[in-house]
Amino acid sequence: MHDLQVLDLQVLGVICVLGVTCYAMRAGGYVLAASMREDGIAARFLRLAPGNLFIAFIVGGCLSGGLAGLVGTAVAIATMAITSKEWAALGAGFGAALAASAIGL
Repeated sequence: MHDLQVLDLQVLGVICVLGVTCYAMRAGGYVLAASMREDGIAARFLRLAPGNLFIAFIVGGCLSGGLAGLVGTAVAIATMAITSKEWAALGAGFGAALAASAIGL
């Protein structure tokens, strides 16, 4: 029983260290962002980052999903271009990928 208590304390310690580290990184990011000029190159890059990260994460999934994934992606892009609504594009894309997968694409 004593070993289990030591293990529990170690796990709790690791969780606390990770929590403090996460908080410190977030706080540091806010401090750094607040000190940047709004018209600087770093600020312009960071405004583009969400789109770049989205593309980087999505491309792998789209390509590994085969033809059904590509159909879903194309439908999502078309829906987003027409409606400008993220949730409509996501729903249409997932629905198209599901339908394409169900018919064997």
